[in-house]
Amino acid sequence: MSPAAALPYNTLVVAAAVAAVGFAAGVVGCFGVLRRRALVGDAASHATLAGVVSAFLLTGRRDLPTLLAGAFVAALAGLAALVAIRRFTRTRDDAATAIVLGVSFGLGIALLSGLSARGVAGAGGLEQFLMGHTAALTSADAIALAGVSAAAVLVVWLALKEATLVAFDPAFAAACGWPVPLLDYALVALVAVMVVVGLPAAGAVLVTALVVIPPVAARQWTDRVAPMLLLAGTLGLVAALGGVAASALVPRLPTGPTIVLAAAALFAVSFFFAPERGWLARRRMLRDVARRIAAGTLTPDEDHADG
Repeated sequence: MSPAAALPYNTLVVAAAVAAVGFAAGVVGCFGVLRRRALVGDAASHATLAGVVSAFLLTGRRDLPTLLAGAFVAALAGLAALVAIRRFTRTRDDAATAIVLGVSFGLGIALLSGLSARGVAGAGGLEQFLMGHTAALTSADAIALAGVSAAAVLVVWLALKEATLVAFDPAFAAACGWPVPLLDYALVALVAVMVVVGLPAAGAVLVTALVVIPPVAARQWTDRVAPMLLLAGTLGLVAALGGVAASALVPRLPTGPTIVLAAAALFAVSFFFAPERGWLARRRMLRDVARRIAAGTLTPDEDHADG
């Protein structure tokens, strides 16, 4: 019997959905990394917990679409607060991000603790959105997550030219008449979508890793956008499948942290072994330059190119 046949049907469906989320998160996260907006996803992810709890308080429902809708509204609110703090207080990006991250996550924890303290019926289990809980996903939930992930990848593919130009040369894009702020906000909103979709897999605390680590790892292997997107998506997919497989085979091993650790391992491999940007490749290049300088065979033009 094959390993796949030995796994329950629901586990296979959940694994397929989480793999789709991992692939889409890697693809979408590339533009956050290239645009130097990686921490924006972190601010959005930490705001989602307050949205999950608020959606439950307002509706009394615990179905995943309702909770994720609340998380998405909260993520957008967190991003709007981030933009407002930057624009009206002239606070640095890192400080503004830290403010939004801390306040929104503190609000989410306070709301969640309040539900537990009052013993609100049906509130048990919401804390699982902190670290993710794929075992609670139904087949319908998994199909919905995979559908949203596929739609996000389609949006990136349709807007690839515009997104690439905004990421690398926003001044030229503005000179060409393109609405750079609108495109920038659209990319950030797409990152927020993937942060929300990734909540069941990695939770509010760790979901940012899904949209940051695979693109950073992929960047070590290529300087071209299209290969980077494909490679980042593949790395996200492999990390997601590795985390689900490990948590399915090892009792009580949480899926979210395992996915993040798998992604970190892939980044470590990329960091050391990438053919041009990898640590080993750069060490070989520096040794070669030092050897050629000592031998007097390195011209000034070559020295500048190698540096």
